[in-house]
Amino acid sequence: MAIGQDNDRIAQALELLGNRFDPEIEESFTTISERILAQALENVELAERRLRQIQDLVGDVALATSN
Repeated sequence: MAIGQDNDRIAQALELLGNRFDPEIEESFTTISERILAQALENVELAERRLRQIQDLVGDVALATSN
């Protein structure tokens, strides 16, 4: 029963990641759990970079329209 629950959790985690790993992550980590966590962290870092870029762009637009 526990193995089935673990498999379900892994499947859910993979689904949240879009069922894919970056090739570098696949090569660097041996277990599926390590790969899932590494990919999730990579996704967060990418999202943070994009958020900063968006904030810069929107901030530039807000400054231009207020002048």
